[in-house]
Order: sequence, then C-alpha cells, then structure tokens
Amino acid sequence: MSISGLIQFVLGFVLGVFLLTSAGAAAAYFFFNRMSDVPSQPVFSESEEESSEPTAKDQSAASGSDQTATETTQTSQSEPKPEPEPESEPEPEPEEPKTLADRFGEQAYEARVTWPSGLSLRANPSLDASRVGGVYYQDKLVIIETQGDWQRVYVPESGQQAWVKAGNVEKIN
Repeated sequence: MSISGLIQFVLGFVLGVFLLTSAGAAAAYFFFNRMSDVPSQPVFSESEEESSEPTAKDQSAASGSDQTATETTQTSQSEPKPEPEPESEPEPEPEEPKTLADRFGEQAYEARVTWPSGLSLRANPSLDASRVGGVYYQDKLVIIETQGDWQRVYVPESGQQAWVKAGNVEKIN
C-alpha cells in the first residue's frame, strides 16, 4: 500500500465519521425540538345529551302540554282574572370594582403563565398543600400578593384564588 492510498483511506474514514456524527446530531436536534413544543389544548365535541334536536319522547310531551294549555285557556276565559300584584322594584346590585387596584389592592397586576406545562394551584403556599386546580401555559392570572417563593393569584376564568410557585409568570403591561 502506498502513502497516497493510506492518506486517502484516513481522510475517507475521518470524513465518514464526521458525516455520520453530523447526521446523528441533526436528527437528535430535530426530534428534541419537536418534543419541546407545547401540545395544543384538547377540543371536546358536544355530547349527544346536549343535542338541540328534540326526540320523539320530547315531541309527544310537548303535544300533550299543548292540549292542557288549550283546555286551561278555555276554562279561564269564563272565570274573572285576579288583578296582578304590583311588582316591587328590585334592589340595585352593588357595582363590581372596575380596576384591579379597587378589587385586590395597589400591588395587584395581571400576568401570563410562562411555564410550558402550566401551573398547579395550591390551597396554601407550600408544596405539601393540596392541589385545588391548575392553569395552562399562556393563561392570564392576577397576582394579588407575593410571599417568599409563592404568589397568591386570582384566576379570572374560574373566579378562584390560590397559590402558585413564584417565577413562573410574567407581568402583562
């Protein structure tokens, strides 16, 4: 074997190892990158119970109630109708506070969940506290207060107040 043949063999071997290593690294990067994407939230179809089409049973019940209503109307025409009682005015409902500061205090602010797998809502500021719910990635929260490594939050979608681990949200505005 000559020197030029030996050099060609070594260069070919090194080039082959380099190409195989590069292809493996590219494949690993591709698959790890796909695994790091946050999956979309599931969409559930409407159940059959919530169908808007009336069933035969509902239609027969409706026709029976129509007959009863007709009979009631015929008998009530011959009897004098009692005078309706005057309606009392409903009491005005107290107005909801319009701003976060009015509702939760000056230190309250809106935030968005930044932890890719969402956050667990806890009853107390402790990892040992019972889990009372959860929020998804990118959901909005209102941070009410911070105690050490924990933040008390209000979840507008559910109206629930709970605790989350601090550092997993970012302030909006």
